[in-house]
Amino acid sequence: MKLSIITINWNDEAGLRKTVESVLGQTARKELEYIVVDGASTDGSAQALEGYGDRIDRWVSEPDKGIYNAMNKGVRMSTGEYLLFLNSGDTLYDENVVKTLLPELKSGEDIVTGKMLYSGKNRYSQADDPISLLYLYQSSLPHDATFIKRRLLEETPYDESLRITSDWKFFVQVIVQQGCSYKIVDHVVSEFDTHGISATNRDLCKQEREKVIKELFPPRVLVDYLRFTKGGGYQDTEYDRFYLKLREYHYGYRLYSLNVFLVRVLSLFKKSAKFAKSFPLKLQKRDYR
Repeated sequence: MKLSIITINWNDEAGLRKTVESVLGQTARKELEYIVVDGASTDGSAQALEGYGDRIDRWVSEPDKGIYNAMNKGVRMSTGEYLLFLNSGDTLYDENVVKTLLPELKSGEDIVTGKMLYSGKNRYSQADDPISLLYLYQSSLPHDATFIKRRLLEETPYDESLRITSDWKFFVQVIVQQGCSYKIVDHVVSEFDTHGISATNRDLCKQEREKVIKELFPPRVLVDYLRFTKGGGYQDTEYDRFYLKLREYHYGYRLYSLNVFLVRVLSLFKKSAKFAKSFPLKLQKRDYR
């Protein structure tokens, strides 16, 4: 079984060298194919790739149309049964990752996903089981710790109109809509560079996710999932949307919770008042003459 590791890069020579060294240093180097797609960098990245000679199986340095255009290009250049994207700046966790994970791939699931360590932080990312629409609505699979069958990416390539969430859209499409098989393994695969675009541009990430969800699922399905993710009783009304928006801001969740508490207290007083009306207090009149 052959594994293809694909690295994309644009003007990040230092990160590129770090990533390449982590792949070339694998103890099971003969078991993998390594591909680098550089977007015509001007910082010396192409010269760095030339320096590795034939140690990199295939590489190109030419203009592209963005991250996912480069990743799709890498898919077309690859020949492995499984693909792993390890983008510039990211590294494999240690020199035995490929040797350890290859036996896990032999069971044949469409997707095999492990743990990803955030660089400089004592924190991991790993998919929960089951990987459902509810899970993907709130999170995603750690992309550089996930092995994907090449066939899936050939049939459902990355959406090149998106800037940073097309890999997440791909997982929603193949796992939720197409029902592909997957396996979660208890191995640390990679260390993620937290300075990348997807880690620093959270507003764009949110905008693209909302666009994709509305594109892939009908509104009535989304309302049900909003009820699960935002709380029971959610309705698609101006009132509810206002409080959901409020929760996004600093201390917004506390204000939202305080409001819910006050509403419930007022409701309790209202019920108490109705109860009291059922038992009016009757005072006896006294004759003081």
